[in-house]
Amino acid sequence: MNTDEELYARFLCGEDDAIRQLMDRYLERLTLFCFTFLHSLTEAEDMALDAFAVVAMKRSTWYGGSFQRWLYRIARNLSISRFRKLRVVQVPFDEAHHLTESGADAVYWRQEETEALKALLGRLAQDERRVLTLLYLENMSYVQVAQALGMDEKRVDNLAYRGKKRLREWLIQEGRGRE
Repeated sequence: MNTDEELYARFLCGEDDAIRQLMDRYLERLTLFCFTFLHSLTEAEDMALDAFAVVAMKRSTWYGGSFQRWLYRIARNLSISRFRKLRVVQVPFDEAHHLTESGADAVYWRQEETEALKALLGRLAQDERRVLTLLYLENMSYVQVAQALGMDEKRVDNLAYRGKKRLREWLIQEGRGRE
């Protein structure tokens, strides 16, 4: 299997199929990420597609490094700009439920636990939700999350700690977690 960077390099050399493979890899997860900013599934889908359009059109702006981090940075910036224009009313996080069913969480958690966790994620502060989404649904490192969200690592660490602590407390209250 090719790395993201290899696929993008192939795309830069003229292989259009390579960008399709990257889209297959990231579109649903990127949509979920954009949703954490926009709170509208339709807008999130548009921003995820726009991020790939930027990747395809602005070939010269990638200077190597992690393709995933670059893609998420583009999506973040587009989503923030769009949010400022729309001033969207918040929608519950579980509207995006169907996006992750086919992902890693369906493998690792039973459906009931996944639903409970998603509902609890929706109760977290926005920054905590974004950090935990990137750390655990996207398997990014703390450094990668910090770069993707434009934060320092200490802030990412603090947000992850507080978010996990709240989730743990809520799960214990619901009788699903361990003390």
